[in-house]
Amino acid sequence: MAKKRKIAADDTGAKRRIRTEVLQMVKNPKVYTAIGVIAVFCLLSCNRSALIDEFRPVPNQAWNYAFNPEFKVDVKDNKVPYRLKMNVRLTTDYRYANLFVLVHQRNAKGESNSKRVELKMADKDGRWLGKGIGSLYSYQIAYNTNYHFPDTGTYYFKIEQNMRDSPLKGVSDVGICVIPENIAK
Repeated sequence: MAKKRKIAADDTGAKRRIRTEVLQMVKNPKVYTAIGVIAVFCLLSCNRSALIDEFRPVPNQAWNYAFNPEFKVDVKDNKVPYRLKMNVRLTTDYRYANLFVLVHQRNAKGESNSKRVELKMADKDGRWLGKGIGSLYSYQIAYNTNYHFPDTGTYYFKIEQNMRDSPLKGVSDVGICVIPENIAK
């Protein structure tokens, strides 16, 4: 009988220690910050009405000329106007107020076109224009509005950095968003 009480007492002590550790973790402001960061990125990147809304991580947060992420978009209705947006995440290591990219678009027939796009990252006083948490800033910038795809089918978008520096330091993620114009904000 005494042996069972000792095991029960040890078990209760272990439960108290676990409960105390969990309470200490919950009270830690770093835990709240981490939960907040995850929630914000989910809200920014989760868009169910978009044809695509994706980011791709840039290796070592240094975008070189050889890294050109490609995104596949299936267009089922070419009568709907779309808003085409660039998704970018920067760290505070990024040194410029703008970012030039080349967006290459190709359809299933192999027809392609390219567009040079300037994305403003900071105002004239150097303040970041994106939504930031800590040292990471997120942008979703429209570069083409009321766009009608010529045909239905699969389109491929390839993003190429078009700055003088290679590698371009401080670029964490790049991507694309294609959303119907009547839903875009």
